[in-house]
Order: sequence, then C-alpha cells, then structure tokens
Amino acid sequence: AELIQRLGFAAISSSAQLRLQVAVNYADNSVVPVTIGFMQLLLQAHEAGVSTLAADRAQATEAIFRLLGDEQLPAEGWPYVLICLEVCVHVLSHWSATKMSLQKADALNARGAPLLLAQGGLVDVLAEILDPKAAGVELREKPPPQVVQRATETLQALFEQNGHICLFCMQHYTEVRQMIGLACESLSLDPLTEFPEMQQQAVTQLVGSFEKFAVEDERLGRRILRALTVLFESSYRLVSWFLTHHGLSALDPGQSTDVHVEAVRAVARAPYWSAEDAPMLPDFVALLARTLLDSIEGLGEGGGALAVAGRRVLDLTEAEELVAACVTSALHLLLIDPAPPSVLRVLARSLARPGAPESGPEPSGDASPGGGASSELAVNAVMRVMQVFPSSDRVQMNCQHLLTSLLGE
Repeated sequence: AELIQRLGFAAISSSAQLRLQVAVNYADNSVVPVTIGFMQLLLQAHEAGVSTLAADRAQATEAIFRLLGDEQLPAEGWPYVLICLEVCVHVLSHWSATKMSLQKADALNARGAPLLLAQGGLVDVLAEILDPKAAGVELREKPPPQVVQRATETLQALFEQNGHICLFCMQHYTEVRQMIGLACESLSLDPLTEFPEMQQQAVTQLVGSFEKFAVEDERLGRRILRALTVLFESSYRLVSWFLTHHGLSALDPGQSTDVHVEAVRAVARAPYWSAEDAPMLPDFVALLARTLLDSIEGLGEGGGALAVAGRRVLDLTEAEELVAACVTSALHLLLIDPAPPSVLRVLARSLARPGAPESGPEPSGDASPGGGASSELAVNAVMRVMQVFPSSDRVQMNCQHLLTSLLGE
C-alpha cells in the first residue's frame, strides 16, 4: 500500500492539473483521509520504539525506491511527507479562494476543508513534526528543515481559515510552543468578535500560556501579549470580564500583571464608546477605579510596602505600570463620554468608595464634581496615588489632569 501511495503522491506533485482536481473535489475524493493517513504511516516509521514489522516494511520500501534511482521517486519518506503537506496547503488555498461565495455559516460546516483536515488528524501530524517531545512522541531523527517549515505554513493556513480550530488546538496542545505562537497570530487577525464566550476561553488559555512560557521565551511572550491586546481592543465587555474574574487580589505570588496592563491600555485606544456598550459604562468606570486603587493596595507613601493579609502586594515597578495605564484610560473615557459628565460623576463616586456597587447609596453631601463628599474623597484617593509614585512623571502628570477634572476647574 505504501508503494502505491508513494507513486500516487509523486504523480500529484508533478502535475498541476492533478493538484487542481484533488483540491476542487476534496470533499468527495477522500484526499483528506488518504493524505493524512499516508503521513501518519510515514512518520510511524521514524518513531522510536516502532515495531520490527513496521520497521522492516519501511526499509524494504526504501530499498525498492533506492534501486529505481529516479529523482522523482525518492527513497526516503520525508520528501513524501513534504508532498502531503503541500497537498493540504493546496486544498486549504482552494477552499479559501472559493469560500467568499459561501454564507458565513457554511465556513463552519462539516464539509469545510479546515474542519475536515482537523478532524482527520492533520493537527496531530503537524504537532508531531513541529515538537515531537511536547506532542508525546519520540522520533529517531529530526524532520528536515523544509518539512518543518512547510508544516508551520500548513498550520498557519489552517488557523487563518478557522478561528474555532485555532482555539481548540491551543487548548489541547498547551505544550507545543509553535502552535501557541501561530494561534496568537491567527487571533490577532481574527479576534473572534462574534463569539464572546470563545474570546473568554482564548484569553484564559493565553494567560496560562503567558505564565508558562514568557519567562524563558520572551519572543513567545510578546506574541501572546500582542494577541491579548487585539482581543481586548475588540471588546469592552471582554476587558470588563477579565478585570472582574482576574482581579489583582487573586494574583499568585510571582504572577505577572502584564496582561492586566494590556487589558486596561486597550480602553485608551478605543476611538469612541458605542451605544451598544453604553449601559455597561457606569460599572466599567467603577471597575477601572477599583483596579487603580487595588494596584496601590499595601503600598505606602514613597512606594514602601506594607503587609496586607490575604493578598499579594504588587512590586512598585509593576504597580506604577498598571496605575499609569488606569489613569490614562480614565482620562480617555472622560474624553469619549457619550453623555458628559456621567463618567466623571461615576469616577468620583467610585474613587470615593472603592468596591461599592455603582447602584449603591450615595455618600452624604453633594456628589457632583467640584465639591461635596464624593469629590473630596476622590481627590484624596488620587493624591494618595501621587504620594506612592512621587518620582513617576507620567503618573504625576496624568493624576494632575484627573484632579483638574474632579475639582471642576
């Protein structure tokens, strides 16, 4: 069977017409299961601990093709793996070119090329090529660079065509760094804006990957943060969900605040606050204020750390980064307030009574900016932030702007 398959795929590789026919009729001509099954057979021969029978069969096949001495029919198995990967890419490329005429829902149906390839086991094959150890496989020899490169391109093409597959693979291959990196690139292009629950799953998975790999692989860490940034910028609701369910008080010792910083910074990059998101604005502003004050919890005047029972006190450097992002985003929300001065009033109340629900009772006194109990307490809260970071120019400057708004000047 392997001998016939080698001949068949060599013929496909040498004929543009055959490649086109295979790609056009992929759903009916069984090219997907045949191609993936052939790759699995070829890779099995390179696995450590393969059975004697399988090893002998592979050696016999290679001996036959070595005797033929035909450049179009290599003896080793890796060139045929490369051909199979090219067939998969060709199928994906053809499907991508024709899907523009399909309804959006059709891109996720059972006959779509990405779904057929993924269900057929293509991702398992790619994981074995890209990172055998992380995929739980031991190969006797490393795949040739051109095979690894083509496997990377195949996985990238697969992810770009279907964000659902991208998320699924990221969740099930948590140790394969190349897969995480390519998933980040895919999510940066398609942040799954129409699927809020999937966005939350993606953020959860990316946060876990960031904590696992960022220290020893800075490049991958940057790619993860870039993907998270795109996700957060695509949805205020996602930012709100993250800050609510991943509060600073729940941070483990040594856990980074980089993701929190990116979530807060995303707010400052939004050009406007949409009417669709308007009802959540008061709670969102309150959440931002709480994040700001939580950032300096346990930090005394001048940045000295104080003991706080039951929670971690942030390092001064990471606290300054997060505070700067919070104040910048608060100022931006004041600028894009769809119904001013509603954001300013909510911000004053939230800074005056951190942690209280936005629908709770007002503190005594006039709550309007420029005077009253809320404004005075809010000013005191901002002044405390400034005292914690006396040498941070950006915190001092932005807090001054915030004080100007709170005092109604």
